[in-house]
Amino acid sequence: MIKEWGQNVVYVGIADPGVYNPATGQVTQNENRVNVKAVLTELKADEVGGNYQSQDVKLMIDPGQLPNVLLSTADYWEWPGLQGGTVRAKTVEVLTYRGDSAVFYSCVVRPQ
Repeated sequence: MIKEWGQNVVYVGIADPGVYNPATGQVTQNENRVNVKAVLTELKADEVGGNYQSQDVKLMIDPGQLPNVLLSTADYWEWPGLQGGTVRAKTVEVLTYRGDSAVFYSCVVRPQ
């Protein structure tokens, strides 16, 4: 259902801790980018506080769109912004709902 009715989102998986370049002082991270469909919703008022902030968003996705991927808080998500441009949001928390295997992911993400 999410794959059919969700909005276009790009999953940006950070594959490893990155490679440090001592000449520039920069760390280059290897990214795995996958186009998926997801449902984005606001957090409920009673969910804000603690680890969550008022601008955080709940992102729901079915695992079949990301086979062999283990979601983590190192990952990002990107989607078209309402005012143009692209929203890039860092994963704050991943909840996995399971049967014999993962059947649903609910992520809290924080737009940067």
